[in-house]
Amino acid sequence: MTDPLEHFGEQQESYEMLEQHREVLAADAAEIAREHPDLPTVGLILHADASEAAPLRAALESASGQSFAGRGFVGVVPRQLVLEILRANHPATLDWLEQSGGEGTTRQLPLVAVTEGGVRLGRVPYSVDP
Repeated sequence: MTDPLEHFGEQQESYEMLEQHREVLAADAAEIAREHPDLPTVGLILHADASEAAPLRAALESASGQSFAGRGFVGVVPRQLVLEILRANHPATLDWLEQSGGEGTTRQLPLVAVTEGGVRLGRVPYSVDP
């Protein structure tokens, strides 16, 4: 039998990561939505030790020419990129990942926080000024 509290610290950390970064991610999502209103996005927080960080690091390094080795990531990314990471590493979470979007100027940004031992999902509302 596994210990139900074995990964409690990491689960708590993923919750804290969502809380710490939600407002910054909402502001970034609003800015992106003003420039690309039809682009589905997700707020992504990857702990540096998360195995899921490897494909994202490779994509970031390719796009920027900088090394992201051993570093985490906090940012708003295209939904398709998050789907590919989760499909490869945590397919069950795809059932719970909310769609981005909303009505009028108020939208919802799905959030994904990934630690070495788990994934936590959330969402944050944001406004897009007309």
